[in-house]
Amino acid sequence: MHYTYFLKKGFYLFTIFAIFLTFLDLSNIIQEGVGSAWAGLFISFFNFLLGAGIITWGIGKKDNQFYGAFFGGMLFRFLIIFLVLLLLVKKYNVHQLVLVISLLLTYFAFLFLEIWILNKYSESNERNR
Repeated sequence: MHYTYFLKKGFYLFTIFAIFLTFLDLSNIIQEGVGSAWAGLFISFFNFLLGAGIITWGIGKKDNQFYGAFFGGMLFRFLIIFLVLLLLVKKYNVHQLVLVISLLLTYFAFLFLEIWILNKYSESNERNR
């Protein structure tokens, strides 16, 4: 499994969300907090890229190395998201509701993509055995 496969699929999903946000902005559906929505998208995409890197590195390693990196990476990514959100809310006073909605939608979409890619990889490995 190559990192570029994750990157390509993740970039497609990022582009879909970016087009959607641009449409919402240009049609004035979101009048406040457009920057917050973009921040949620970028945070989720960065989180996805970190997770994909950890998974790509761990595929083919021993189970204890893979799970150590996987769960350690989850903790590391959570701390990064927490610190970035804290910084955005406290220092830059972003629109919190839009940020949370954007972050939740995009986070779960990228998480679903991550799981789907791993499931597809796992199924192809089982057929090749």
